[in-house]
Amino acid sequence: MSGNCYEKKHVLITGGAGFLGSNLAHALRAQNATVTVVDNFHPDYGGNEFNFTGLMGSTGFNLEKGNVTNQKLVCELAAEVDFVFHLAAQCSHVDSMSNPLLDLDFNCRGTLAVLEAVRLSPRKPVYVYAGTRAIIGAPLQLPATESTLPNPVDIYGVNKLAAEHYGSVYARVYRVPVVSLRITNCFGPRHQMKSGKYGILNWFVSLALQGKPIKVFGTGEQLRDYLFVDDAIEAFLKAGRFGLQLKGQEVTCPKAQLAGTKNPFAVFNVGSGKGIPFVSIAQKIAEKAGSKLEQVAWPADRESIETGDFISDGTTTQAGLGWCASTSLDQGLEKTFAFYREHLKKYL
Repeated sequence: MSGNCYEKKHVLITGGAGFLGSNLAHALRAQNATVTVVDNFHPDYGGNEFNFTGLMGSTGFNLEKGNVTNQKLVCELAAEVDFVFHLAAQCSHVDSMSNPLLDLDFNCRGTLAVLEAVRLSPRKPVYVYAGTRAIIGAPLQLPATESTLPNPVDIYGVNKLAAEHYGSVYARVYRVPVVSLRITNCFGPRHQMKSGKYGILNWFVSLALQGKPIKVFGTGEQLRDYLFVDDAIEAFLKAGRFGLQLKGQEVTCPKAQLAGTKNPFAVFNVGSGKGIPFVSIAQKIAEKAGSKLEQVAWPADRESIETGDFISDGTTTQAGLGWCASTSLDQGLEKTFAFYREHLKKYL
């Protein structure tokens, strides 16, 4: 399948006012798609109208304030679209432990509401799900592949795994074309900068630009797989295209279909494939802004859900989507710092 599959198509992005969603909205409008965003603008989760600078009020962009748990609203929106990118979520690992029912509501009930809307839509849209490395949790092998046995360490990871499985069921039973992306630690522009609970690298950039010390728990030697947001967005775009292939039964990469080659369901890892010690990237960020690094003891609520080393295997993703990360860590940090040096106040 060649060409721009989004041109003159209608796309719904849930949670679209946040970090990934708003970057995806800009990318889709650049491909001449009509974009509808639904977001509840929860004060903690990063929904920010400033993210739509250049889009707000323009033809081909619609913003709907509402919650994905509102079944009637989501059904109305999904009835008119060709693609649904489901990004709305509760993303704090710590909050998922202190308020597990809230996490369940956002990540499970909300996902089921969206899947039901997709199932009932006369347009039969492609459904792309924003999964997470937390589905794998503490990996039982490195690098982690799509077939690595899930071992989530917190309620967030468990519920995101359940949500991915909901997609598998809808693909098998209702023939909904479903693509799930297991995204690693993502950073870059348009991310909230008020808290470290929803994206630690951006939080470190925020602290550094404010001249505050960056605190690393323990030794910080655990490996993490970091991904710049532009690369993540490219993976989303390719996932939507792959979903069309699933819908048309044109898939030539059966390895990607973990639910079985006869079902329109696929899972892909989305990461850099490189493990970097956490403390080393914290040091890079501190040095770029002339801040300082402090190593402190692990808080009990964080240490109990620490996953240890994580590296994502991208072999299947490269074969199935033709995607691999292309932005180096240093390039991504330069772009991130440039954005927030100009706009930090809009995100605090």
